Order: sequence, then C-alpha cells, then structure tokens
Amino acid sequence: MKISSKAIIIGIISFAVFLIGNFTLGSIISLLIPGGDDFMNSYFYPLYTATTILLSLVISSTYLIVKKINLLLEKMRDK
Repeated sequence: MKISSKAIIIGIISFAVFLIGNFTLGSIISLLIPGGDDFMNSYFYPLYTATTILLSLVISSTYLIVKKINLLLEKMRDK
C-alpha cells in the first residue's frame, strides 16, 4: 500500500501537537509539584518524545486503515 502525503502530514501535525502538549503539561505539573528539578525532569523528555511518536504513528496508521476500508467498501458497492 502506498503511503499518501496526507497521512504523512497528519502524522507530522499530530506529532507537533502532542509534543507541545506534553511539554506544556509537564512544565505546568513541575511548577505545581515542589521538589522537581530540571535534572529530574530531563529524564522524562525522552519518554514524552517516544509517547508522542507512538501516538502520531497510531493516528497516521488509523487514517490509512480507514481509507483502505472505505476503498474496499466502495468496490463492494460497485459490484
């Protein structure tokens, strides 16, 4: 199956949105919880990035699967 440019754009946009959201939420939480320092918080940034990559891959894959299912449904209706 050929990956469309729309799926790539959806993946990039969802990655950016989730990454910004994770960093914003992490910084808000670190302000509210006393005792959190930048050194400890730096360990969570790779986790945020990995989670964001996984979420964007799930969203892009879901888009491609739904697109393929719709294509198959259209072919079944034509027969």
